[in-house]
Amino acid sequence: MVAASPGGASKGIDMKQGLIVSLAIWAAGGAVAQDAPRTALDVKGRGLKTFYADSRVGNNQLTFFSESTLEDFTGVCNQIGGECKLDPQNLEAFSGRFFVRVRDMKTGIELRDTHMNGPDWLDSEKHPEIVVEFSRAENVKRLANDTAEMTLVGKCTIRGKTNELKIPVTLKYLDETPKTMRRVKGDLIRLRSKFSIKLSDYGVTGPKGSDVIGLKVSDKIDIRVTVFGSTERPPDALKPDANSETPARRPPPRPNQP
Repeated sequence: MVAASPGGASKGIDMKQGLIVSLAIWAAGGAVAQDAPRTALDVKGRGLKTFYADSRVGNNQLTFFSESTLEDFTGVCNQIGGECKLDPQNLEAFSGRFFVRVRDMKTGIELRDTHMNGPDWLDSEKHPEIVVEFSRAENVKRLANDTAEMTLVGKCTIRGKTNELKIPVTLKYLDETPKTMRRVKGDLIRLRSKFSIKLSDYGVTGPKGSDVIGLKVSDKIDIRVTVFGSTERPPDALKPDANSETPARRPPPRPNQP
């Protein structure tokens, strides 16, 4: 009888341990994939769909409010362009890109609008659009059969500077019906959000050496936005300005699939 060498026994133990570790890693990975959230609405819609911002469905509108020491004002933009992709059976896979043209933003005073478009502020000549892009949704919670709240995760670009962005959004989904077809063909959605940004985060500080920020314009801007969309591309979809840095047909970022 030949005795087993200690080295051989050690190698056998190492191989068993390696196999156990590999199985544990594989099992953990499977559990993560299995536990990935997939929040679904109770609607007829299935699969990933593209929705285009569509003013035929409803009034696409962004309002912004500044509250400063000497002056408060509200601005509005009634033109929003862009598109998003979403699967009503997997809301976490949301992605999209929307924009507003700076020249479409109005505050009720023409001179103030001229200043807002100028090089000391939003500089619409060099940076015609404000753009938001989203790569996914998180913290999704279904509120009703056709409604959910979520946090959209992505980035925002203002005056050529881009920052990470997370905003709360409420989504309402409407399947195509004879009633909705009187307005627009296809499935419809409505997105609503309220959030704030800081102008200084985007390099918007007003005229050099002035104290306008804080006295007449707040650094913090409160924003409310409503976007209506349809799966039928509108014939008069909003287009970026000719000198835009952000092409109109650039596809939205790919969603992060669970």
